[in-house]
Amino acid sequence: MQTEAWKETIGDQEAMLAMVCGRSPLERSSSHHFMEHHGLVEGKKGRQHIEDIATEDISLMETSDILFPSPIAGSYSQMMEQSNVRRRQLPSFAHLIFGSRLLIGLVILFSAGTIYFASSVEAAGIDLGVTAQKAWDSVLNKADAQTKLTLKQAYEKVGNWKRQEQAWEQKIKTLHAANTAELERLRVEIRQTDDAKDAALAEKVKQTQARYEPLFALYSSVNRQLDAAKAIKNKEWTAAIRTQAETLRPVVKLAREDIRIKKKELAEARKRKNTEIKRLRAMLAGADSAKKQIQTAKKQATLAKERYSNALQQFKQNTKQGQTSRVLSSLNTLASAAEKWTGTKQNIHTLEQKVSTTYVKVRQEIAKRPK
Repeated sequence: MQTEAWKETIGDQEAMLAMVCGRSPLERSSSHHFMEHHGLVEGKKGRQHIEDIATEDISLMETSDILFPSPIAGSYSQMMEQSNVRRRQLPSFAHLIFGSRLLIGLVILFSAGTIYFASSVEAAGIDLGVTAQKAWDSVLNKADAQTKLTLKQAYEKVGNWKRQEQAWEQKIKTLHAANTAELERLRVEIRQTDDAKDAALAEKVKQTQARYEPLFALYSSVNRQLDAAKAIKNKEWTAAIRTQAETLRPVVKLAREDIRIKKKELAEARKRKNTEIKRLRAMLAGADSAKKQIQTAKKQATLAKERYSNALQQFKQNTKQGQTSRVLSSLNTLASAAEKWTGTKQNIHTLEQKVSTTYVKVRQEIAKRPK
């Protein structure tokens, strides 16, 4: 009777599905064969298996009612009615069971993914390949709790130093690029020191010479005439021209003095400019000492990087061998190498800051100069 009720329920669901899809009841058989052909219904064997599960679940529910009766006992008819209600609700209950099983599977998969992700996060900081990572995980799995904690702490220490080294490297690149750009700007500005003043003074000299040019031409003409009058021994002409020349002489002298002063101002301005350029360039040269130290520090950083690489290779070899003591020793060596490497990068950054400080002082000196 339970099986018949289950079949009847399935038949009702198929009829409902046909109505929703817009098919008539006569089309259900063809639709059902189509679903069977594509694996949506597994055939009699699959249906029989589902019916068996459902029958077992009904037996369990009825047994639970017998062992744990409700506080208010009903009549036999009420019990039969409740049993029929359970049979009608059986598909939903089976669906709930299958959905629960699927949910549990998803939870298991998610938990596994979380565990894998956590292990990947632990590996951040040290450049390990796939093989070395597996060997490291194997060492951790074989170690006792205290040893495992010590290994992880040493591993994290290496990772922290490595991340600091990368951070210092980025700071060095940024600061060095800024210093290089500032140096180019300062060189241009130093080379152009007092260019506007020099140009203005040179223009004054040019304008003054142009203003006095007619006077000088007239004075030259008068002197030539004086020479001609003397040559022909014409006393009256000589006297008249001499008077005109003597009148122009002091004016010409003042004009020449004015031009001389203007040229002197220009020469002194250019001298001051050259002196200032030398002073500012000497201030720029103050960064040369730090730059030389940077070159030395870079060589030290290269050596420290090589020591770190060698220590990392030794660590990988020890993880393959699986000896915990050697792995821990190589981790400590690797941490020491990473610390020294980070120290060299920090030293380079400090030297770059000295260069930057020098450029700031030069910039301030240029800004203080009157425009």
